[in-house]
Amino acid sequence: MIAPLLAQARHRGAAPAAAATGTAFEASVGYTYLSMNTPVQQVAGLNGVDGNILVDFKSRWGLTADASYVRTGDVLGTGHSGNVLSLLAGPMFYPAYWKRNRIFIRGLAGVGWVDSAVPVTGPYYLGGTVARLSYAAGGGVEHTVTGRFAVRLGCDYLRTAFANSSGAIVSQNNVRMVGGIVIRLGKQY
Repeated sequence: MIAPLLAQARHRGAAPAAAATGTAFEASVGYTYLSMNTPVQQVAGLNGVDGNILVDFKSRWGLTADASYVRTGDVLGTGHSGNVLSLLAGPMFYPAYWKRNRIFIRGLAGVGWVDSAVPVTGPYYLGGTVARLSYAAGGGVEHTVTGRFAVRLGCDYLRTAFANSSGAIVSQNNVRMVGGIVIRLGKQY
């Protein structure tokens, strides 16, 4: 009777501890930079804010909702401002964690709203707003600073859409970098 209990205790001690048990909630806010590839093959840099909420169901899986807003005052010298609002949600996976660090991978889908401008000829440009299906895939690292607070750095490929110089709606391939402060509500890691 004692031998099976000792074997279980030894087996439990040899396995790494889980990062979390039960459901955990997180909220974060931070700075984001978007390198927006425009339909005229030029890049525009936009700055703004990103916020998200996360529900971790297991130690390695969670579901996140992400909202980001970035802008620039002048798109490609047109005098028109550029704005991108994205509202996305999807799963988050933690393939590795050690001590106070976790690596995450995520896939998100939702809507992207782009208000921008594209140079046509000379001083003329085509400006307007396009709202379409948008998605993102990326990852990053999260470091627990103390107790309920952590910092998170991430990078995503973000797909949005806007008009080209002839007015046709085309896809935009963007890179989004995010740095934020995380507060954990509920169970801690």
